[in-house]
Amino acid sequence: MSISLNDINFDGPYSITYLDPHYRAAVYTIMCKDDPANKPNEFTLIYVGESENLSERGIFRSHQKYESWIKYAGSVQNLYVGIHLMPDSTPADRRQIKSDLIIHFSPDCNSGN
Repeated sequence: MSISLNDINFDGPYSITYLDPHYRAAVYTIMCKDDPANKPNEFTLIYVGESENLSERGIFRSHQKYESWIKYAGSVQNLYVGIHLMPDSTPADRRQIKSDLIIHFSPDCNSGN
């Protein structure tokens, strides 16, 4: 499955509890389902980030916003990740896409960044 935000394609969404990201530079999104029982394929974007090495995020558990994501989603089982791989990108390239997505979607857990 893939998702598209601002004409940028993301692989996923993957459950954050089972994701084992490989060493790659990427922009990633954190999402949750507002109504998993009645709308199992509808996700809410709650955070956008970028990394030079996705695998160093410790499957995201070490991220400074991890607890905020869980609080917003209601449980870790309701957290999902979308990944836009950018293997030959510069930090500036990734930050620009991240910034554009934050401006366009205003994810709640990016406030204060």
